Amino acid sequence: MKIKDKRFRSTSCLNCNTSLDISEKYCHSCGQLNSTKKLTIRDFFEEFFSNFYAYDSRLRNSIIYIFTKPGVLAREFNEGKHQKFANPFRLFLSVSLVLFVVINLSNQKQDINTLLAEKEIEHNIKYQREADSLAVLYGIQNNSKKDSIPFYKDSIYTKNELSEAENKTQYTITSFRNYHLKFPEKSTESSLTTLGYENNFINRTLFDKAKNFKSNETFSEILDYFYQKLPLLIFVSLPILTIMFWLVFYSKSKNYTEHLVFTYTFYTFLFLGLLIFNVLDYISTPASRFLQSISFSIVFPFYLYKSLRNFYRLSRWKTIFKFILLNFLFFPFALICILFILFLGTAFF
Repeated sequence: MKIKDKRFRSTSCLNCNTSLDISEKYCHSCGQLNSTKKLTIRDFFEEFFSNFYAYDSRLRNSIIYIFTKPGVLAREFNEGKHQKFANPFRLFLSVSLVLFVVINLSNQKQDINTLLAEKEIEHNIKYQREADSLAVLYGIQNNSKKDSIPFYKDSIYTKNELSEAENKTQYTITSFRNYHLKFPEKSTESSLTTLGYENNFINRTLFDKAKNFKSNETFSEILDYFYQKLPLLIFVSLPILTIMFWLVFYSKSKNYTEHLVFTYTFYTFLFLGLLIFNVLDYISTPASRFLQSISFSIVFPFYLYKSLRNFYRLSRWKTIFKFILLNFLFFPFALICILFILFLGTAFF
């Protein structure tokens, strides 16, 4: 006896008490199954797997359409076919989270190489210091540059001392970090005064941020941080990029949200591509690099063109013209998104 059999149907919904007809399998008000049968273990697992399969089929349909029918998923979803596909926003976020996990696993794989590289850097620094000491001892001077004074990331420098440095920002951050490690009990304001910096908002913020670094390889650490957070940062910045599509393909028949569905669907394809590249990198790094170069130069641009053609349903030449226009507008809008990402990344670093 199945839970959906007609013999178990009621004339009212057990959930919301809406009046029902015996022919109704589900409540037309709340959507609950119209059945008075007591739940058994078999019924429980059948309902669980049927719901999972329903979501799995939507996910399967979405992935197939994304790879085989560019732009069609977004168009049909906007036309009301919501049961056929997974929600584009949820799908993009899910793919982003999977990509985030894979990227982190990839970074863990590189930790051994990083440790070896750090040991080599330490050895080179020690060697360089010995060479500099000998140069000073024997009066050897480097005439190539007047400001060729050696600076080291594991040292502490005042503002005046760094006036001769080429990479002032880098050594300022490392000096802040090293000073905090040596004098953790001192306040930010007191530390800045000792190092010869003004006690203003920018310097206080920079000093507080410097405390969060795990090493003095600040540039590499910042790049790793943004790379790890890139999927989430792109997710919150895509609404800005969508304005570009809304302006180029402006139409009274499409609102901003419909353009947003297209943007998230297109970037889901890009993120799936990045996911494939990262997984392939475990097998063969050269093959992954080759596939990336082909994809970014040929596959992704062509996919965008086909997506625009299928979603907006314009003629070939109109689509090509607007595709070219998008490429010109992409850089200023990308710059805005990058500044927004940098703002968010710096705020939460």
